[in-house]
Amino acid sequence: MGTLQRYILRSFLVAAGLTGLVLTFVLSVGFLFQVFQFVMRGASAGLVVQYLAASLPEVLGFTIPLALMVASLLVFGRLSTDSEIAAMKACGISFLAIMRTPVIVAILCSALGFYLQNYAMPRGHYVRRSIANRLALDAGVQLIEPGRFIDEIDNVAVFCDRKVDMKDADGKGYTQLYNLLAIDRRDGFLREIHADQAQMRSQGSDLVFTLHRATISPPEKGIEGVVAFDEFSYVCKDVVSRTKKYLKKPKDYDFGELLAAEREARKTSLSTKSEAKWRSKLLFLLNHRTVWALSSLCFVLVGIPLGCQTQRKDSAKGMALGVGVGIAFFLFILLSEALSDKPAAYPWVLVWTPVALSLGAAAFLIPKHQ
Repeated sequence: MGTLQRYILRSFLVAAGLTGLVLTFVLSVGFLFQVFQFVMRGASAGLVVQYLAASLPEVLGFTIPLALMVASLLVFGRLSTDSEIAAMKACGISFLAIMRTPVIVAILCSALGFYLQNYAMPRGHYVRRSIANRLALDAGVQLIEPGRFIDEIDNVAVFCDRKVDMKDADGKGYTQLYNLLAIDRRDGFLREIHADQAQMRSQGSDLVFTLHRATISPPEKGIEGVVAFDEFSYVCKDVVSRTKKYLKKPKDYDFGELLAAEREARKTSLSTKSEAKWRSKLLFLLNHRTVWALSSLCFVLVGIPLGCQTQRKDSAKGMALGVGVGIAFFLFILLSEALSDKPAAYPWVLVWTPVALSLGAAAFLIPKHQ
């Protein structure tokens, strides 16, 4: 690789890397907000980390093409404004040769995008949905916070001075609560339950409190007085709604699973609308993911000539056009996705429209700079 190609490559990678970092942070805000909600519900740190890791491929699937587009506009806009493009051409270097290293990077990013779209992102989506189900359960035993009343349990408010996570002789975890007070209104009347200590465990969707040195007042509706117990089991049912095991949907299928499902759907007679819609969705997903992967190459092929404006005042225009191309590209994808269950609209063909338009624009713009 010559000095000139290294210079262009270094400038391109630096711009793409910095832009990618900014875009990754911006696009991660939505996931961070979801994680914040999980943390507020008391989700375990391990599950939160897994959720964030599973979200990263989807963020990268968006940021890589956009970072390449911005890098193409910025780097080649600067080269053109500083007359470096003109100097290269004067030395006999063709415009296609100037484009070579960024295009190679774009091809490699498209290959990476294909992997992200067809393997990493479906797996990440499946893991996130599965974790969301588990978080609801794990958060149940973390609802209790020392020093304040917790009223997330229907018709029950719970207070304790202190809690400690412990394990029993079998190695199973439980939470030890001290100076527990529960205000129970579930049976149509107010009942106070005190305990010096309590062990809290999650059983299915229920929370089970084993109370020690406990008092209940009143014990039953219409019966006054206080009843004391050395040990008493207190159950709060359906505190956490245990959902069924998350089953894979087409969005969770990797490339091989999508192909297998589409072949299986092709064997059917497609005599019903539901069967036709099912195959339409599968075909759309197969093509949609490939289009997303190719967006990196499309953005570079269009972004470079748009960035190469000879006059400074036209650089802003080229930047605006480049951003417009990116927005239009994604809008076409969203439009075809809205029609994914309508076989008559051929959404699996429609989704290729932005790729065709981008390549057409590149074929028109690049020769103008030769």
